[in-house]
Amino acid sequence: MIQIAITDDHTIVIEGIKTMLKSNKEIEVVQSFENLKDTFEQLTPSVEILLLDINLPDGNGITACKELLEKHKDLKIIALTNFEDSLIIKQILKNGAMGYLLKNTSKSELTEAIKEVYKGNRYLPKNISDLLLNESIGLENSNYFIPKLTSREKEILALIIKEYTTEEMANELFVSTKTVESHRSNLIQKLGVKNSAGLVRVAFEKGLA
Repeated sequence: MIQIAITDDHTIVIEGIKTMLKSNKEIEVVQSFENLKDTFEQLTPSVEILLLDINLPDGNGITACKELLEKHKDLKIIALTNFEDSLIIKQILKNGAMGYLLKNTSKSELTEAIKEVYKGNRYLPKNISDLLLNESIGLENSNYFIPKLTSREKEILALIIKEYTTEEMANELFVSTKTVESHRSNLIQKLGVKNSAGLVRVAFEKGLA
């Protein structure tokens, strides 16, 4: 029996996957999480495959993929997302994911992906493979991954782009400098960058500016 876990912030997605796999005698969903914090704290060593959403409220699955694999050496991860973006696919595969599935996947494809990854093989649906092939021959893909930002995070990002200092942002938004730094830290995590300069670059790349 292949033991799997699911991390997705939409309960309907988790329940949908559980329903699809319910009658399967070879695969069992033993854990499910709605955020990265719980995944890191509660994922058990018995879980062999994790279906990991890329866009989560407390961070992105691309960065988390690498960190989870450092913590759980034998874990295999399949990215679960709505985004057909070659940049995202390459990033998460580079970070150790063994598969990439879209949330509208069929029962048969989901089962096949889990079994292939369990055997140690990489799994990419045909449309994802075609996407990477098209890019390699020069055909562009425009569906960019946009992380979920709170309204306050959007305000902070806008002020960072305007080169406001932490103190200036705190005064502008009537919050403490500690609160500003907390939001900046969340933005850095969600957008997968290292500093404010990276935030500005990614904000323009993704049309958030």
